[in-house]
Amino acid sequence: MKEGPILSVLGIILLLMVLSSIVRMREIRSNAKLARTRQRAVVTAPVLDPSRFNHLKVAAYGRDPALMVLINGGEVIRGTEAEIGEFDERPARNITLSPYFIDLKEVSNRQYQKFIEKTKRPKQEVMIFFDDVSYLFEPNLPAVGVTWYDADAYCRWNGKRLPTEAEWEHAAGGNGSGGWPWGNAFIEGAANLRGEEDGFAYTAPVGSFDAGRSPYGLYNMAGNVEEWVSDWYDEFFYKEGQTTLPQGPDVGNTKVVRGGSWESSAILSRTTKRHTVAPNRKEAGIGFRCAMDSPPEL
Repeated sequence: MKEGPILSVLGIILLLMVLSSIVRMREIRSNAKLARTRQRAVVTAPVLDPSRFNHLKVAAYGRDPALMVLINGGEVIRGTEAEIGEFDERPARNITLSPYFIDLKEVSNRQYQKFIEKTKRPKQEVMIFFDDVSYLFEPNLPAVGVTWYDADAYCRWNGKRLPTEAEWEHAAGGNGSGGWPWGNAFIEGAANLRGEEDGFAYTAPVGSFDAGRSPYGLYNMAGNVEEWVSDWYDEFFYKEGQTTLPQGPDVGNTKVVRGGSWESSAILSRTTKRHTVAPNRKEAGIGFRCAMDSPPEL
């Protein structure tokens, strides 16, 4: 049997496959770059009264101070009975939360870079991204390419902590409806979701999309980036877990991320929608914000 010609043919096939992959990758990157260069919102959300959040208590806290909003806590609704909800969002139950502060905006690359410089923690990186990855790390964009452990360490370094899943959901406007931070009906252009119609191919600057702010004034609780919370994931926790100051399970295999991202559909960005990710993952669509207990004097 003559193996030479067969190996030559296989080599040529392999070479053609590699060349085809390179051409395809260049095409993907070219299309991605074109998408970024024409970032202009096709759909515009309604303009709302800018004074609608003047009643909220907002203060700057942390080693690298960031504006935070006071959430009074008390008895609130977690989960939903709405048909749009999934089994791990049910049932809707009354739970009790203590007062807490939560960041007004997602942690930005500028903020996270200070943490890297002070602590010598490894730089951000993402596992899969088909465009120029440096675009994701511009200063005013949300910090991505961070594991759960990175996010937890940043918040602790800053004198804060990651919010619990229950705190995050309540601050996002979770009221049992299964809807979005701004209400029960989806509004085109109120969040940075999949597609370019909102004006962004990937992440948008923190504090974008005023029309999509939650009842507590928080930005980007739907879309832009999913956000790490402190809890381990348990599909039955909403049914069987604590209802007084819930912290999530003691152990688990994956952590919870909430809110949907620039890669998500509208249905996946609802306030009660739960997502689960391995805590060591570094993704282009996952970031975070911090929380802290309310000081006793408040």
